Amino acid sequence: MLPPTDDILHVLRQTWGHTQFRPLQEDIIRSVLAGQDTLALLPTGGGKSICFQVPALARPGLCLVVSPLIALMKDQVENLRKRGIKAEAVYAGMSHQEIDQTLDNCVYGPVKFLYVSPERLLTEMFRARVVKMKVSLLAIDEAHCLSQWGYDFRPPYLRIADLRELLPGVPCIALTATATEQVRLDIAEKLQFGPTHRVFQQSFARPNLSYSVLATEDKLKRLQEVVRGVGAGKTSIVYARTRRQTEDTAAYLLQQGVAAAAYHAGLPSEQRSRVQQDWMQNRTRCIVATNAFGMGIDKPDVRLVVHLDAPDNLEAYYQEAGRAGRDEKYAFAVILQGPNDADELRRRTQQSFPPLDTVRRVYQALANFSRTAAGGGELVAFDFDIQQFAETYRIRALDAHNSLRMLQREGFVQLNEAVHNPARVHIPIDHTDLYRFQVANAQHDKLIKSLLRFHGGELFAGFQRISENSLAQHLRLSVVELRRTLLFLHRSGIIHYQPRHDSPQAFFTTPRFDADKLPLEQKRLQQQRDLAVHKTEFVIRYAAGGHCRQQLLLEYFGELDAPACNVCDWCLARKKARQEATPAPELREQILQLVRATSQTPREVLAHFAPGQAVPVTALLRELVELGELRYAADGRLMK
Repeated sequence: MLPPTDDILHVLRQTWGHTQFRPLQEDIIRSVLAGQDTLALLPTGGGKSICFQVPALARPGLCLVVSPLIALMKDQVENLRKRGIKAEAVYAGMSHQEIDQTLDNCVYGPVKFLYVSPERLLTEMFRARVVKMKVSLLAIDEAHCLSQWGYDFRPPYLRIADLRELLPGVPCIALTATATEQVRLDIAEKLQFGPTHRVFQQSFARPNLSYSVLATEDKLKRLQEVVRGVGAGKTSIVYARTRRQTEDTAAYLLQQGVAAAAYHAGLPSEQRSRVQQDWMQNRTRCIVATNAFGMGIDKPDVRLVVHLDAPDNLEAYYQEAGRAGRDEKYAFAVILQGPNDADELRRRTQQSFPPLDTVRRVYQALANFSRTAAGGGELVAFDFDIQQFAETYRIRALDAHNSLRMLQREGFVQLNEAVHNPARVHIPIDHTDLYRFQVANAQHDKLIKSLLRFHGGELFAGFQRISENSLAQHLRLSVVELRRTLLFLHRSGIIHYQPRHDSPQAFFTTPRFDADKLPLEQKRLQQQRDLAVHKTEFVIRYAAGGHCRQQLLLEYFGELDAPACNVCDWCLARKKARQEATPAPELREQILQLVRATSQTPREVLAHFAPGQAVPVTALLRELVELGELRYAADGRLMK
C-alpha cells in the first residue's frame, strides 16, 4: 500500500523545507514506492536526487546509490548528514579498514543511504556485505554512463546488472539529465528493467534560457563584452578547456574590473574551496573553470554560462549550459566561436583516439609509475599527476591524456580528480584495552584524551574526521609531530588513521595486464571513433545555426515537434529582421497622403524620405499596388 500524498509531502517539508514537489517528482516517487523500475529524465537542476531520497526516507531500509563522481558523492553525503540523515560512501582512496567499517555500519547500523562508486560494486568485500543489508531501493545516478551510446560511458556501470541479481525484488530508479532515445533504451536493457517499468521525461526545453553562438576573432574581448552586457555584477560561469586557459582568462577579466577567479583540479584544495565559497556567496561574480566544476553545486541565480570553446558533444553542452537560470529567471548560455573552431573540434576528436601502440605504451608506463606487477593492483589507488607522469616517461602530455581517457572508456583504469579528504581516525579496540595502553604509554595519553574529548564515543563506532591543525595547536605540537604520533598509534593497532589527502588519483579497475596482451578490440574502438565523430558533427551543426538553437538541441534529444524558443540569438535575429522589414503604420499613411496630393513616380516618392528608409518604403509601395490601394498611370506615375 502506497503512503498517502501527505506522508511524502511531510518528508519533503521536514527534510528539505520545500512545500511542494517540482513537475514530475511526485509521479516518479509514487512509481518507485509502487515497486516499479523507473527511469527519470529531468533537466539539470530539475531535482533528481529528491526522486530517490524521498521514497527512501518514506520506507524502511537502506537506499544504495551508485554514482560515478567522488566529489558529487561526498557532497550529497554531507548534505544528508547536515539534515540529520545517516549516510555513508565507499570510493577509491579509502583504506581497507575504512571500507570494512563503513560496510559494517550499513549492515548493523541505522545508515539510510550508502553511496558507492561503480567499480566497488562486485568486490568480494562488497558482495559479502550487500546481501546482509536491508536494501529497499537501488538508485543509479548519471545513468547515461551505462550506455556506450552515451557521452560518458563507464564500463564498471555494466556490473549493476549482476548486483541486481544479489538484490532480488529491490526496485531500481535510474536518473539522468541527458539521454537520447538510443541511450534510454540501452539503460532499460542494461539494468534489466521489468516489462512494466515506467519512464518519466520532462521536456529538455528551458524557456527562460537564451542560447547564443557568437562569432569572434578575439574571444577575451568578446567575453568581456558579454559579461558586461549581462551585468558585471551578475553571477556567471566561464568554461575553459585547459587549466592554463582558466587562469589566463580570470586574470584578464580581473584587469577589466570583473570580480573573477580561476578554478581547476590543479589548485590546492584550500584554494579551490575558498574560490567556490566566494562564488557561492557572491564575493566572486565570475568563476572561470574547467568542466569539472558545477556538477552537484546548487546555485540557482547563475545568469550566464559561457563556453570559450564548444564541448565535444551536445549532451555535455546541455548539462553545462543548464547550470544557468535554475531559478527559472531569464539567463544566457553562450558559445564563443573562432574562425577555425570547427576544424579544431574535428582535430581534437581524431586525436582522442591515439594509435594502439601508444595506448599500450602509456598503460605500461602507468604500471611502472605505480609499481604494479602483472596480475595485481586491482582497485589499489595511487596518487597521480599526469604532468609528472608524462615528463617521467617522455610521453607527450596530449598522448598521455588521450590514451588514459581511452583506457578509462575501455574499463581498464580509472582517473579521479583531486578531492579533499580530511584526516580520519577510528579506534578499533574497546575502552578497556585503550585505557591499559594509556596507562602503559603516558606520553600518548594527552593525545588520546584530546581525540576523545573532541569526538567522543563516535570514534569507537566508525571513522571520524579530525582537524590536524586544530589538534596540533591544542597539544602545542607541530602538524608534522602530530602526524608522526598518529602514524605510530596506527602501526601499534591503537587507532586506524587515514592521513589527509588532496591529490588526484588513479587505479587499475582490473588486475594489471601485460601491456602487449591488453584486450583492446579494434572493431569496438572504431565504433567509438565513429560515434565521437557523429557527436562532433552535431556540435558543429548546432554552432553553424540556421535554425532555432533550442529546437536543434531538442531535436538531438528526440523532441522533434518543439516550437521555436523566441529567445535564442537566431530567433531574436529573425524577429528583428521582420520588424525592420515591416514598415510602421505611420509610414504607410505618409505615402498615401503624398500620392493623394499629387501623382508621383516611385523615385519621387523615395525622395521625400531618408536614405535609411528606402527598403521599407519600396516594400510598402509594392504592397500598396498589389492590394489595389495605389495604381500606376500610363506615364508610370503612382495614383490613388
